[in-house]
Amino acid sequence: MSDDNYEDMLAYFNGFDSKKNGVLDFSEFSELIKGLGFNLDNERLMDGFNKVDTDNNNMIDFDEFISWWGEHK
Repeated sequence: MSDDNYEDMLAYFNGFDSKKNGVLDFSEFSELIKGLGFNLDNERLMDGFNKVDTDNNNMIDFDEFISWWGEHK
């Protein structure tokens, strides 16, 4: 990933981090997914959240997000 793409993705991630704590909770992740144009029901959102949250701490940090993004772009 180029530096420009990395910075763009960081800005996008931070735009959905409404608490400005460096992580996304389920609600923030849901808004991010909707912002990407996906319309998923709660069950599918939770499945996606759990797959991205690889350390199972109920929060998605930027490293988890960018790893997931690299797999699915």
